[in-house]
Amino acid sequence: MAFARRNLANFFTCIRIVLIPVVVWLILVMNTQEVDSSHFWALVVFVFAALTDFIDGQLARRLDIITEFGKIVDPLADRLLVISVLIALMIGKFMPIWMGVLIIARDVIILLGAPFVGITDKETREKLAVHWTGKAATAFLFTAICLFILLNLPGDMHIIGFIVFCIGIFFSYLSGFIYFQRGIKLMRGKEEVTS
Repeated sequence: MAFARRNLANFFTCIRIVLIPVVVWLILVMNTQEVDSSHFWALVVFVFAALTDFIDGQLARRLDIITEFGKIVDPLADRLLVISVLIALMIGKFMPIWMGVLIIARDVIILLGAPFVGITDKETREKLAVHWTGKAATAFLFTAICLFILLNLPGDMHIIGFIVFCIGIFFSYLSGFIYFQRGIKLMRGKEEVTS
């Protein structure tokens, strides 16, 4: 019972990971001729998967059940969900390739830079806590993806989704720049300690 309570937040994180192939499949079989129920069901599953991120975070903080597993796997599950859905949308031509590449490229840069900063270290991870610009980017990009799933047809970009996406990209790269600055400061601090 104690184990189940301690891992309740992690359970929702795992649900998000399990739902990734389901969302991808639903997007790949969406109607390409008109917006119909297939778009709606893809949206419902994606939104539920995205909501598990809010649920696991609330549970972890309110019940004080934050675990090392959750700290590592939760953000990884977020990125896997977003990247997988973007790839599916690009394959189905529900969004231009360049839009997806902008988001994926930013994540790859952050991922490649993490080992140099020492993000695997617990203390460093705490200092590189999520900035509000990162949360704003996630909110705008998730909203844009919802609009792409619900409103877009191959080769037909809905203007509202495009505008929301551009705002999300702005915050995404702004947060990436802030994390980069923090990382440089942390690296300099470590060098001063060791020298």
